[in-house]
Amino acid sequence: MKRSIVILAGLGVIGVSLSGCESYYDQRYRTSYVDVRTQKEKADQCVAAFEPDGKAPQVMTYDSNTKTEVHVNQDGRRVDVTAQNAQDNTSLGMGGKVGGRIPDACTDADPNPLPAIRKRPNQRQSWDHK
Repeated sequence: MKRSIVILAGLGVIGVSLSGCESYYDQRYRTSYVDVRTQKEKADQCVAAFEPDGKAPQVMTYDSNTKTEVHVNQDGRRVDVTAQNAQDNTSLGMGGKVGGRIPDACTDADPNPLPAIRKRPNQRQSWDHK
């Protein structure tokens, strides 16, 4: 009986020390996300967020000096505007509802669409009508 208690206690100590090694290892060798996409892929992701079906835009303008295209699409009250420059792989996208709240926006530097104006937590803004 005493031997089994000692063996179980020994296994408990080994288990604690092993879990301590894992947490030390995790703290010392952390990995971080590395974005391996090219600049063109980032720019394309931003535009694709607002032009998901790849159809021709309803309105398109082109500036021959800067080689920048601007596309405008409307679906009901939703309006999406994208601008892209293929020469330097930059883009801008914005979309939202007419009369809606804050539109979503992105750029080639931050290609995931998020609200264009980010609120601080627990702080009311002038557009909050609550």
